[in-house]
Amino acid sequence: MRIGRRGVLAGTIGGVALAGAARAADLPDGPTRIVVPAPPGAFNDAFARLIAERLAPVIGHPCVVDNKPGAGGSIGTREVMQARPDGRTLGIGNTATLAVNPTVYPNAGDPLKDLTPIALCARIMTVLTVSPDLGVNSVRELIALAKSRPGQLNYGMPGVGSSVHLMFETFKLQTGTDIVAIPYRGSAPVMTAFLAGEVPIIFEGVGTMLPHIQAGKAKPLAVSARERHPALPDVPTMEEAGVPGFEMMIWFGVIAPAGIPAAMRDRLSREIVAITESAEVAAQVTRMGGQVWTGDAARFAALIASDKERWAPAVKAANITPT
Repeated sequence: MRIGRRGVLAGTIGGVALAGAARAADLPDGPTRIVVPAPPGAFNDAFARLIAERLAPVIGHPCVVDNKPGAGGSIGTREVMQARPDGRTLGIGNTATLAVNPTVYPNAGDPLKDLTPIALCARIMTVLTVSPDLGVNSVRELIALAKSRPGQLNYGMPGVGSSVHLMFETFKLQTGTDIVAIPYRGSAPVMTAFLAGEVPIIFEGVGTMLPHIQAGKAKPLAVSARERHPALPDVPTMEEAGVPGFEMMIWFGVIAPAGIPAAMRDRLSREIVAITESAEVAAQVTRMGGQVWTGDAARFAALIASDKERWAPAVKAANITPT
């Protein structure tokens, strides 16, 4: 049987069309929004804008950021949960909204049942920092001081139920100390209070603390991750400093509603990870005080599950309830 040139050409065009249709099927088919459960200016907002700008050419449609703050991030996260699973609504999830809120807020939903983790993207490593006036030079010295003065030392944190709040409560549980929480309305007021001497102890992102550490206005005791931070190579990890098993970070990733097609989930995951790991975006993330820390959908889901279990004891111990 002979096939003429026209037949071959028609078959080729048809094959290309089918391949194009297959490729298009694993991407959103219209304008896409990325819901940020925080006001403009936050790290997750700035990161979402980096992703939106670079994802738009990939999907061939506009990609915009939609800020939906409130209820510790639960309002924006709930909006993603309730959206159609067609890829046209994505969101930014972080430690608080995906690992903490389900334990704090009764209507927060289950992030692994009501959402689809797409890609893990970045993290902020925090550093336990004290005022030079406190007179301690190590975590062990801080623990000893706190035990000698139960209920007399204060720490500052940006809101009840925040990741930083739970870091401190976990620290207290693991070290048997009684340090009193002083809540503020956000990280900026905490920093102002710390520099003014109102609170002598804080956990804060390395990028935010670095200028104050370099100026001698803050003394770093330990970083909260498993490995040391490259900007503070002489500062030990919390485990090295004498608190075994302490590893807590503020991470960020992209989420979608439950039920999104697996092919679309995997394609978006690959594209978003590639965007995040690009030199330009990685440099921006570093300037914003974060670190690129990527993973596919499976790794992101596993992290959510493990951190949800990790934070639960601190939520219970601190008796954290919705405000």
